[in-house]
Amino acid sequence: MSDMSFMLPLAKFLKEKGEIYTVRSFNYRTRQCDVEGVGRCDRRLIKRVYTGKDLAPYVYLSGFTTIEEWYIQLRKFIHPREGAFLFKVVVKK
Repeated sequence: MSDMSFMLPLAKFLKEKGEIYTVRSFNYRTRQCDVEGVGRCDRRLIKRVYTGKDLAPYVYLSGFTTIEEWYIQLRKFIHPREGAFLFKVVVKK
């Protein structure tokens, strides 16, 4: 099991909603993770992300209001030439 970090507002969103979509530069191989302040979670790879449009169906559970807001934030952490991977993270009951 590995750790997974979230910005504070997104960790709060995950804790309250019980699930979140998140984009990472790393393609995690393990399904279980520990999120600080939230606890044990399951994570599942959804797909590879190439543009902000790829995020459209997932923005409602991202913790962001718009695709643009989400995409701008993730580009602060992931360079456009790097791979990006969309995961669904669900809090274990």
